[in-house]
Amino acid sequence: MKYINHKLIGLAVATALFTACVDEYECNLQVEKPEEVAGSEYLATFDVLKSYISRDANSPFKLTANLNPSDFTAHEVAYSTIINNFDGIDVGSTTYMPATSVNDQGAYDFGGMSTLADALAGTDVTAYGGTLASYQGQRASYYAEQFEPTIIPYEPEKGRTVLFNFEADEIGTAYPMSGNSSAEVTTDPDDPNKKVLCVGRADEFASYSFAKLNVKLPEGRKLGDYVSLEFDMRVIDSHGIYGAGMKVYINGQEFNVGMNAATIGCNPNQWNRGAVIKMKDATAPGFVLPASLAELTEFELQVGTASGEAYYYLDNIYMNYEVAGTGTTVIDFEGDELGKTYPMTGGSSSVVENDPTGESGKVLHVGTASSLASYSYPQFTVQLQPGRTLKDYTGITLDMYLIDGKGKYGSGMRVLVNGVEYSSGKGPAAYGCPDNAWGRGLIYIPFGEGGMPIPEGMENLTEITLAVGSGSGEWHAYIDNITLNWKMDDTIIEKTPEEKADILTADMNAWIGGMMDAGGEAVTTWNVIGEPLSQTQDANTFNFGEYLGGDVEFARTAVAMARDTAAVPVQLFVSQTFEQTDDMASKADQLTTLVNSYEEDGETVIDGYNILLHTVYSKDATIQASNESKITALFTRLKEAGKPIRISDLSVCVENTDGTLIQAGQVSTDDRINAGKYLSFIMQEYRRIIDAANQYGISLSGMNESSSANKLCPWTSGWNRNLFYEGVVNGLK
Repeated sequence: MKYINHKLIGLAVATALFTACVDEYECNLQVEKPEEVAGSEYLATFDVLKSYISRDANSPFKLTANLNPSDFTAHEVAYSTIINNFDGIDVGSTTYMPATSVNDQGAYDFGGMSTLADALAGTDVTAYGGTLASYQGQRASYYAEQFEPTIIPYEPEKGRTVLFNFEADEIGTAYPMSGNSSAEVTTDPDDPNKKVLCVGRADEFASYSFAKLNVKLPEGRKLGDYVSLEFDMRVIDSHGIYGAGMKVYINGQEFNVGMNAATIGCNPNQWNRGAVIKMKDATAPGFVLPASLAELTEFELQVGTASGEAYYYLDNIYMNYEVAGTGTTVIDFEGDELGKTYPMTGGSSSVVENDPTGESGKVLHVGTASSLASYSYPQFTVQLQPGRTLKDYTGITLDMYLIDGKGKYGSGMRVLVNGVEYSSGKGPAAYGCPDNAWGRGLIYIPFGEGGMPIPEGMENLTEITLAVGSGSGEWHAYIDNITLNWKMDDTIIEKTPEEKADILTADMNAWIGGMMDAGGEAVTTWNVIGEPLSQTQDANTFNFGEYLGGDVEFARTAVAMARDTAAVPVQLFVSQTFEQTDDMASKADQLTTLVNSYEEDGETVIDGYNILLHTVYSKDATIQASNESKITALFTRLKEAGKPIRISDLSVCVENTDGTLIQAGQVSTDDRINAGKYLSFIMQEYRRIIDAANQYGISLSGMNESSSANKLCPWTSGWNRNLFYEGVVNGLK
């Protein structure tokens, strides 16, 4: 290796300068050149790199460097540096990967490779095309989406039950009223051939009085199957168009739907056809049918406007059902004896009593005036619906009557399943429960997403211990109709192993075939399998072998695809990264054993090995001696494989004696020279050990370095040679 003798260079320059000076005046010229100037002049004495390669005409050896194809096609400094110093470029293993080569439409984009192939046309520049198949750099999330099962939503049974259209009634038929006035069948004011029901009279308006309609549902239907009430309504001369709003009564139980006749769509003396009141949604116009009424098959229905002067027509009263594969498990206390007690999770008591309002039979009285329930809740043993497990349930609903508002706030409603507690974060008041009156169906706590998660390990339970109540230090209330809601499962069709394999095979073929087509005749050497020994697991890792019959079958499939889709004969290498810290000899043995297994079928042919070699020069002499012995052992093992060997992504970093890496901009002159010597050693060992016929070349990790990065390069960031350049030169000789 050549060394710079700065003092000799300086002495020669000083002699020349003093000779140029005369005695008559003082000469102030600098007599010694700055070190960087002398170094630059020294480095300028070297020729371009490829001029130092020792090879005969039949040698496959190529000197290349990693370069982004866009830098090559730009035809700027990087391009001219490649043309003058190297035989070609190495696209690198990470420039084009499935994970980063997708366009806005989700298809692979091979434009960069196509542009490179076009730029190579008419030149003698060799290009190594990157990786065709690997478990790394993949669209793992995309494959996960493709593997998702097909979900066929449960199709609810839907239909309509005609309750009343009055066509079969005689004119003058009277229906009973809940209060004053009358309801009689008459002719439609718009069509004398049709019949309607007139509620109220001109001489006696219906004052908060409604027609009472007795309903018997068809066989197999129950009130809980219905989701809405639909009817036609015509208000006479604005009588009752506002008032206290539209009302629905079922067996005398009142439901306020949140709108009056005007806001539901009625105009004076015009039919409002198809007005709808929801029966399972409290959003206006609607109400939530309580579980206590859900099983009814016969009942008394009242619907109309609550006003002191109501006068209107009704017609075409329907109910729409939707049996969506849902059901309920209800605790309503009707089968309990009065005085029965239920256990509490803490103090106080819970006793079955009659509803204080007389509305709904028996209810559960929680707490007492003298012993309020303090974060204590009644417990129930619940046998779930036959054939259903806890994971089928979607939420819990209950009615609550707050006594004097006790427990209306607190820290939220609580649900405990087998002792595992969940807080909804909302107290009864936040659900709309009033004081000293029933809040029917107002409290609903969903299970799963957005609500209470099913406790881990309890998904398949068919019997549970349930506790529910207000998380308050002073809860006192009646509760009723504790309802667990379940839903029939959608039909889920999982992808079969064969379907998953077909998805992956098609995508592999799209990627490999697309890359081969883009490279055309210009790119004929590829890494067919990249990083087969990698243990990396990240967001872009995907194990194809799990679905394609194993690692070996994955590799064989990739090789077959590459050869089948190539426009010209290609050379296919297996690439693997070797770090300085690796047991390189052992890793080489693993790699060659794996490649041998690829070829055991007698059809698959791997043309060679591409070793991505990341090395470290250590300032600790003992460690550095070990580093060098690893290199020798690596090449010795690879020689035994008997296949072509490429060294690519070759890099050298400098390491302190404490094991920390030194940034390139902080590497001293001596350390840079020694790192260059190590690079020379690596290249010379490769040329010495690997058979000449199998020396397929060396590719540098980069040409110009970044001062903040760790790896050294032959050129500075400003494309000036540095002392590492000499290491490359000596390695090539």
